[in-house]
Amino acid sequence: MLFFFILGTFIGSFLNVIICRTPKNESIVKPRSHCQNCKKIIPIYYNIPIISFILLKGSCYNCKEKISYQYIIVEMLMGLLFILAFDNSSISQGTLLSIVFSCLIIISYIDYYYLLIPSLILYVLLILLIPFSIIYNQSPIQIIMGSSSITIYLLVCTLIVGLLKKEMKILGFGDILLIFFIGGWLGVINSFICLFIAASIGIIYTLINNSIHSNNELKIPFGSCLSISFIIVIIIKKYSSLLIY
Repeated sequence: MLFFFILGTFIGSFLNVIICRTPKNESIVKPRSHCQNCKKIIPIYYNIPIISFILLKGSCYNCKEKISYQYIIVEMLMGLLFILAFDNSSISQGTLLSIVFSCLIIISYIDYYYLLIPSLILYVLLILLIPFSIIYNQSPIQIIMGSSSITIYLLVCTLIVGLLKKEMKILGFGDILLIFFIGGWLGVINSFICLFIAASIGIIYTLINNSIHSNNELKIPFGSCLSISFIIVIIIKKYSSLLIY
């Protein structure tokens, strides 16, 4: 499992590049990793996941500008999620789930910071339902039923709330595609549980935010909430008998 943790941290390091550059329409290949403040290229020996952050005490080696804790958090999260993905799983199952986790981490952070979900990441998730049906022995009908039921339910709820509030821009298209993927992967019952957890996370986020800032126009990063709740459901399914569907 140590190997998968280390592999996950390196993947997490690359995900940080995607998270920082994608919303700005910057290349994720060039230039190499550099300090956001002084633009100095980071040497390979200062670009080791987790370890470099600790040794440099969270600061740039050149200009001493503070480095966001996002970097070490994403690296550690991906290390742990890779362990989760490959624990008691075949290589094919672990690989597929680790790719899903990577996509969801990207969505979580970008949606939290910018209130948008990259279309390309959503398309990747939807395409992954094809190998999912083969590797996990799920019939296309089961996947379609799971996807359509939770999506229709969410659209109807959104429509009702929109009519009551006279505001139709409640749910983004990215959120709809994400819930479509979740329904296909988790199935009908577990996807509804996932939606309930996501809504609960959204409520908690609103309460905490309102207690700190008095912002009447708060927008909830629902893609982030859905991503977190998906991972929670996977953990519950894997390590308990609470979710057997």
